[in-house]
Amino acid sequence: MKRINNIKVPATKPYFFSNDKKFIIKKFKNILSGKSFLSMGQYGDLFEKKFSKFIGTKYAVACNSGTSALELICRGLSLENSEIIVPSNTFIASVNAILNSGAKPIFADCAEDMCLSFESIKEKITNKTSAIMIVHIGGIISSDIDKIYKFCKKNKIYLIEDAAQAHGSLLNNKKAGSFGEAAAFSFFSTKVMTTGEGGMVTTNNYKLVKKMKSLREFGKVKMGILTNYHTNIGYNWRLGEVCSLMGLTQLKKIKELIKWREKISKYYYKHLNKINQVDIITPIRKGHNYYKFIIYLKSIDRKTVHNNLKKKNVYLSGYVYELPLHKQPVFKKYNKLKLKNTEKYCKNHICLPLFYGMTIKQASFVVTQLKKLIQ
Repeated sequence: MKRINNIKVPATKPYFFSNDKKFIIKKFKNILSGKSFLSMGQYGDLFEKKFSKFIGTKYAVACNSGTSALELICRGLSLENSEIIVPSNTFIASVNAILNSGAKPIFADCAEDMCLSFESIKEKITNKTSAIMIVHIGGIISSDIDKIYKFCKKNKIYLIEDAAQAHGSLLNNKKAGSFGEAAAFSFFSTKVMTTGEGGMVTTNNYKLVKKMKSLREFGKVKMGILTNYHTNIGYNWRLGEVCSLMGLTQLKKIKELIKWREKISKYYYKHLNKINQVDIITPIRKGHNYYKFIIYLKSIDRKTVHNNLKKKNVYLSGYVYELPLHKQPVFKKYNKLKLKNTEKYCKNHICLPLFYGMTIKQASFVVTQLKKLIQ
């Protein structure tokens, strides 16, 4: 492999196609001139309909973040005073939603794919368990998802999907977001498809949809001529119309966005797969969305790799996750908990740069620099 100089590789960056930019600008000008509502109007409704169709569920509820989406689910299902099993290897938003809904998080271990371990679930379940929250880490749908679903059904508990990173991921012809009672997606700036900020819940449960739409708008319900009639304590979790415009265009191009990420991921896999010092976590399989390309470092400290790659203008993508939640200072009472796999993989994994528009030349540079460090 030839030495390549003067290359900079960012961790990630969003991408909007030229025609999509024109569409967003044109429609937003109409909104600004008063032809549509600024917040949660016709484009929000359309985004919900198109997203639910894409995922394969009957309904979708748009909101202002993936965190809000998770809390809408937990509060909508009335899970207060119960326990929800959740992987410790996840972003704090997963547990914030559980705590804010009045439930208790029960931290479980991950498997070798860094997703929630089915064996750990069985160890953690009690008669207080109301739900299992599975997290599709890096866009990975666990190969145990069907086992977990059947386990939930048998035990009459909810399966909630934290699908924040899994837009378009597919396993056995079924998309992330359609396995459980409900799923939460994020459209944050780093995601496969983005609206800057934004979220979405997908579900087949109409009763849940009605409650979530009420909670999304301060707990309001329609009651005759009364505008402000509140049956719940809710929040302002509406999604702005300009975000919905971005979402509509990104959704239209999501297959193309994923295809590009797949190309770069396959290049990484080809050139790193036979290196003994690393394990590749990201599966190279049909239907994966390649949100992250995750590798586990066996014989070199992550901090060393991170800092040295940065010196070469190679910026690693965000970890998933660098410090598990049961070791976070905010959850001090859990700090002595031992979760073997979670602690192992969180401690020494990295996520390589990956985004639409990334070139093979840039990927080659990443591989070259990484090989120098680990070999």
